[in-house]
Amino acid sequence: MTHTRPPTSMGVAEIRQNTAGLLQNDLVYSRNVGRIVTDQNAYANPLAIKLWAEMYLLDLGKFHRPLLFFFALHLLSQCLFSPKCAKLKQKEPAEDLSPGRPTVHDPIVGLNSFVCSLDFATVHFELPKIVIQIARVLVNFRFSGHFFAKISSRFMLWLFLLPLVVKATLIPRDLLFADSKYSSVSLSPDGRLVGFIAPDEKGAKNLFTRCVSCSSTRQVTFETSHDVLSYTWTALPDIILYSQDNHGDENTRLYKKNISREALETDPMNRFSISESKNVKAAIMANNMIDSRLIIGLNDENPALHNVYNFDLKTNELTLVVRNKRFPMFIFDNDMQIRLGGEEGPGGVMIYSRPSDKANLKSLTTDKSDWVEYMRVEHDDKPITMPITFDKTNKNMYWILGEGTDLGALVTFPFENPKTREILYTATKAQIGNVLIHPQDKTLLGLTEVYHKPEMFIANDTVMEDLQYLVNLRPKASLQILSLSTDMNTWLVTYLSAEDPFQIFVYRRWLKTAELFMNTRPELEGYPLNKQIGFDFKTRDDLVIQAYLSLPAQEPLLTAAQVPIADKGYADHGLIPASPQKLVVLVHGGPKARDTYGFSPFNAWLTNRGYAVLQVNFRGSVGFGKRLTNAGNGEWGRKMHFDLLDAVEFAVAKGIANRSQVAIMGGSYGGYATLVGLTFTPQVFACGVDIVGPSNLVSLLQAVPPYWLGFYQDLVKMVGADINTEAGRQSLTARSPLFFADRVSKPLLILQGANDPRVRQHESDQFVAALEKRNIPVTYVLYPDEGHGVRKANNRLEQHGHIESFLHSCLKGRVETFVPGQYNSTAIVKSVGIEETAKGTLAPQIFYRPNVVRALPRPMPHLVPTANVLSRIFPIQG
Repeated sequence: MTHTRPPTSMGVAEIRQNTAGLLQNDLVYSRNVGRIVTDQNAYANPLAIKLWAEMYLLDLGKFHRPLLFFFALHLLSQCLFSPKCAKLKQKEPAEDLSPGRPTVHDPIVGLNSFVCSLDFATVHFELPKIVIQIARVLVNFRFSGHFFAKISSRFMLWLFLLPLVVKATLIPRDLLFADSKYSSVSLSPDGRLVGFIAPDEKGAKNLFTRCVSCSSTRQVTFETSHDVLSYTWTALPDIILYSQDNHGDENTRLYKKNISREALETDPMNRFSISESKNVKAAIMANNMIDSRLIIGLNDENPALHNVYNFDLKTNELTLVVRNKRFPMFIFDNDMQIRLGGEEGPGGVMIYSRPSDKANLKSLTTDKSDWVEYMRVEHDDKPITMPITFDKTNKNMYWILGEGTDLGALVTFPFENPKTREILYTATKAQIGNVLIHPQDKTLLGLTEVYHKPEMFIANDTVMEDLQYLVNLRPKASLQILSLSTDMNTWLVTYLSAEDPFQIFVYRRWLKTAELFMNTRPELEGYPLNKQIGFDFKTRDDLVIQAYLSLPAQEPLLTAAQVPIADKGYADHGLIPASPQKLVVLVHGGPKARDTYGFSPFNAWLTNRGYAVLQVNFRGSVGFGKRLTNAGNGEWGRKMHFDLLDAVEFAVAKGIANRSQVAIMGGSYGGYATLVGLTFTPQVFACGVDIVGPSNLVSLLQAVPPYWLGFYQDLVKMVGADINTEAGRQSLTARSPLFFADRVSKPLLILQGANDPRVRQHESDQFVAALEKRNIPVTYVLYPDEGHGVRKANNRLEQHGHIESFLHSCLKGRVETFVPGQYNSTAIVKSVGIEETAKGTLAPQIFYRPNVVRALPRPMPHLVPTANVLSRIFPIQG
């Protein structure tokens, strides 16, 4: 029986009135009410052209604000080309133009002095920053007539040349792909510290903490040979856990460390190893931030299943709780007691079981006699069905359920009676994204739906005023709550934005104020970044697909009056450029994943180099309902690929893309899609970049990581066939690019990590070997110390240097100088059939090492598909 709670008064009449009829029960949409909070001390805007908006601080009319901006550029041009530059350098020291010190007595002399100290290369790469620095000085002066008397014909020259100069500014790869100065930012439970991962002075990624109230920063881990991948706070102050792996093999090692000042001063290298055994993957299963213990999972006996251990944070004692012979997943309550175990059933159904009334919880086993079935989730409902958490009493659960709905519903029910469900919220346009739960009370505070951008819905009037204030702080961006202190008094928040994404704020709830705490990418301030526009299009079979388009930042756009009436909506959203663009179709991995809104170094880089970027949430993606996700089952290399082709046709038809200048690129599944594009539809794409993509679906299933075997049936459903039947192998082979390598006729770049546990090196090796056998050109870059993707900064920079040069040779976009080996990368490059070979030739024993085959039921060799099978499953398109 299902009950729906009646709506209750939230005490915010104007918001409820605006959202009447849109929401269910007591969920209230946090809508911007029009109050824009502006920090008058924050001069720096990442788009130089937006300095105009900052000139409101001056006692000048609107007419003079653009003049002031161009006047700054005029001074820059005067000094760059002035013969007096050398004399100025000798006679006048450059003024300090840093923020907070605009104390120049003679601004013209100071600015001339500053600009004359620059060389051409600096101006080319740093122009937006330079303009901002100049404007900061000018902002602090009240101008008299003699300032504007200086404006000459050079002013008019800058006026017309400015768009070209800004557009020509390349963002250096180092600024986009070197290790971020702040990543994995989170707040400690007591609200005292903010943790983040960053490279230390030796280049190793370690954990740092920064005091919330005093802003002092210190390094707290000191790893040298392996980067810190992640960390977690615990209930004990100054005790953290952090993880590493061995060069991308994903066998995570787990360590405990005391990060108090006293402990670090005594022995900064001291740590306790919870697990660092070879070929063992450690995982934190439960951490309630209350008890002085955690629940740790280790696949130390069976690589496919994790045993459950209790780890005491005070004594460092690791105690076995359950020897696991059955369940690939467990669900814990707030006391970290096992309440449910999950496993696959026939046909990929998900079966949740609970300990039986007869089971001894102190010596629980995974034997069937200790468990009874609790809930069964059909395979079609799995993409949107998941447990969230227990309430404070541990007697009720929150779930998102997919039964009877496409997008899912947030429900609560008594643990002992899951059939009695209270519907809290039913998704309306997209799946439920984040669910915000009070850290102590375990009450529902709010949630998000994510279609083009996240939309926040508030479920609890105790946080209405807080969230309304935070939404109004950046009304055009999407609020994202990163961390909450346990007492809810201190919040760490940021805002999703493609073009202005880097600010993190500390919100002090008792003061109802937010303070800018850090800028995660200060090095990118002043560079124009792309906008990312979400839109929909229809496929050939009338399925509605969501996608994103990112255009070069300064690209002129057509207005609604300049396009056919059917395209006016697209023009209003800024989707149609004045001329067709060079296009990169960037395909996400998973494929049970999705592209989302927000800053992407990849998008910023590609658009800065002159390419439009198209990201498609094709069928098989998640986030848009179970029907779209399930529509991808069995459609690898078929309808999932057709969705990409239809997206390209849409872009060409709307004048977004030049048909002859379309590249395809992606990682993991996106790499597979790239290989499919260059084998099954080679006429569509000018070139392709495959990053850790599988080339043979048969060998992909044969070599899945052992800890994926618990969900093997779901993998079979997803790819559409099993390797244990002849029909299954025929279907998989017919959709495997490896067997159609002879169709490759366009340039191809392949990048692979040698330690990849998901898509083995063999997947790339065998495709390159097939091309080499047929004398088909290809460039293959192997990273011996990387896994499923490139993580190390030197390798990441090298990878993007290769990609940038490759795309330049294919699509003729802009390029920053790159010489293989300039970043001291471990990359080993092999060029087949290409005259200009890169530095380093791959040794055959590294490239063609044998594939590691996992033990699966009756693995059998694949068969080359017959002509009948090929024409039925995937006929080549003319």
